[in-house]
Amino acid sequence: MARRRSSPSSLRRIAEADSVAVIGLGRFGTSLALELMDTGTEVLGIDLDDAIVQAMNGRLSQAVRADSTKLEVLEELGIGEFDRVVVAVGADIKVSILTASLVLRLGVPVVWAKADDEQHALILEQLGVHRVLSPERDMGRRVAHLVRGSAADYVEIDPGYAMVKTAAPAPVQGITLAEAAVRSSYGVTVAAYRDGDGQWQNTEAGTTLHAGNTVLVVGPTARVEGFAQLR
Repeated sequence: MARRRSSPSSLRRIAEADSVAVIGLGRFGTSLALELMDTGTEVLGIDLDDAIVQAMNGRLSQAVRADSTKLEVLEELGIGEFDRVVVAVGADIKVSILTASLVLRLGVPVVWAKADDEQHALILEQLGVHRVLSPERDMGRRVAHLVRGSAADYVEIDPGYAMVKTAAPAPVQGITLAEAAVRSSYGVTVAAYRDGDGQWQNTEAGTTLHAGNTVLVVGPTARVEGFAQLR
């Protein structure tokens, strides 16, 4: 797979089913693009800053210095051929909004975009962006739940519904999950546990948890946090 810094005129088309275009290679965009590369996804990275593009040379499938606010540039880059595009521009709200608008105009089926604040997010949603990301807000909410509870990790699946990683509470140790009546007693589902070998296993009704086991618990936010606080 060729990895080089390209200009729009020399771009090798990589708009395939498993490829993603990331527009904006700041901290968030770069982290996202590199993580996608690590999972085997081809990534076209776009930024207006030549130094940033050069830094991505050899790290992304292709890195291009280009102005994403110009429709003809996006057309030359073949953005309309991608199934997924992430507009990771955040600091310059005007550039973010215009870029997202043009990407949508090109008919990209799935468009994600990063928002810096609630007003920015609202505008992106009104444009028709399929998924609006607010990394700073989401991280703040996640940390707040970790600080106030005894969970080792917390993921909000939807507002009011979450998954928590926590130590198996004493009241459910030494008996099967069916005997503990976890769902009826606590309103949550223990979806998986980590055994003594450090391997994750799916749970069953007959699964017995012990001290030292770590569990993944899914359910309403208040319920999973309450379960994690059991002693």
